[in-house]
Amino acid sequence: MRGVQVESVFESRGIYMDKAKVLRAIRKKVKVQRGSRAEITDLPFSPGSEVEVIVVGPEPKKGLGPGESIYDYTQSLIRKKRIPRYSMKQIERVIHESRQNRG
Repeated sequence: MRGVQVESVFESRGIYMDKAKVLRAIRKKVKVQRGSRAEITDLPFSPGSEVEVIVVGPEPKKGLGPGESIYDYTQSLIRKKRIPRYSMKQIERVIHESRQNRG
């Protein structure tokens, strides 16, 4: 009974769906290199059927990993960005020079 109600809602809005056309969502993760192709097998569709594919970009990184402290993260960032180490005297000198240059 519920399927009939949903179908009538679509028809009332002017959207006519073929009864043979069933909407299904299937999630498959596939890693594809740039400029190459991906072939996805074992899908529950018959050959030659029309499907809609939505391509989603990579998931963003979520900051700190499990068990990683802020200090470990800072050290890895310093290594990756090649930020030089400064002593407190050197930092004071840089700040003092920048304040003098401002006027």
